[in-house]
Amino acid sequence: MTSLDTRLFGFLASAWGGLLIYFYHSTRIRGYLDIGFHHFILVGGIGMLILGIYSMINPKSTRPKDEAPGSCDHDHDHDHDHKDHCESCNHDHEEGHGPFVTILLTLIPLTLAMTYTKDKLSTGGMAKKGLYEKPALTNADIPPFTREDLEKNVPKNEHGEFQLRMISAYYAAGDREIQDIFDGLPVELEGRIAPEQINNESGDRLRIFRSIITCCAADLQIVGVSLEFPEGAKRPQVEDWVKAGGTLTFETVDGDVLPLLKIREVIPAEEPYSEFRRRQ
Repeated sequence: MTSLDTRLFGFLASAWGGLLIYFYHSTRIRGYLDIGFHHFILVGGIGMLILGIYSMINPKSTRPKDEAPGSCDHDHDHDHDHKDHCESCNHDHEEGHGPFVTILLTLIPLTLAMTYTKDKLSTGGMAKKGLYEKPALTNADIPPFTREDLEKNVPKNEHGEFQLRMISAYYAAGDREIQDIFDGLPVELEGRIAPEQINNESGDRLRIFRSIITCCAADLQIVGVSLEFPEGAKRPQVEDWVKAGGTLTFETVDGDVLPLLKIREVIPAEEPYSEFRRRQ
């Protein structure tokens, strides 16, 4: 590898390091990775940047100083097949497309992805991650849960509505005992708005959802609750971040029990730095 090769690949490492640092400081990373792992991106970016800068200012060639490019220690002015002695020749026979093409093949797709990626899932993408899936029935051996436990552990808003986690409201539909406690409960749910595709022939319903994550967007799961609005009520826009207060009920659709929030009021809310919640 020549000094030029070393400098070029140092430039490539610096570009990757700069990209990671940019993702960290621009907050675009929040759409891909749980907040608990963000500092690893910053540290990795700084490390790659240092490595790249060092390679560019202090390149080392693996070719001997007194050897011209493409030379070797034998006389080529003789009649034999050059392939026969390649293994005994101590110079490099360059193959492939070279470092410039490698860098272009890396940076061009990377630049295009950085420019045109929207950092969010489409409705179809969210559907594949569980937005419209039914809650699974559970027979887990867990301690009994009572209304007294709810009163003790879950805060209320100024309207007396329980500020329930979305995942709790969602999975309550899969547990008969929890359904009995939550059915008719005044609750407030916070999350993002999406179109509703279940039991929405009239087109009057929307869905509120949250994203559940363990590590990164690859293991993302989305849970949501259908919203039913009273006649004449103001509806939020799709993708708005809101707090929705009302009465939590359950409905049966095609034999599946699903959570339904009958809306009292929907108000805009401040979107958190990261909408992801850790899987608990």
